[in-house]
Amino acid sequence: VGYPGETEHDQDELLEFVSAAQLDWCGFFEYSAEESTHAATLADQVPEELRSDRIAELRELQDGITAARRDSLIGTQIEVLVDAIGEARSFREAPEIDGIVQVPEHLVPGSFVTLTVTNALGPDLVAS
Repeated sequence: VGYPGETEHDQDELLEFVSAAQLDWCGFFEYSAEESTHAATLADQVPEELRSDRIAELRELQDGITAARRDSLIGTQIEVLVDAIGEARSFREAPEIDGIVQVPEHLVPGSFVTLTVTNALGPDLVAS
């Protein structure tokens, strides 16, 4: 977000795409000029404050989408891989990046189990 020459129209198109795509997860990165790179010499550098505003707007939109998608899973069954005592992930959660699925502590790490989602806590799910 904020690559040199990026316009309000570009930002609006990105917001429209994110809204239409309804992705479970989506990460955004703010452009920063790196010394000795071609992009650092380009005209129409986007001011830092505007880059920050644009990325905040995208993150707010995506956070709402992620929360709604997580909430929609309540009451459904999902298969998870138990990673550690009390923690698992489904195909939706990448390790160390996305949320986790909180699971009963008696489940054995390394096992696949099918559970019912009982709650959504921000990026995390609770299943039993």
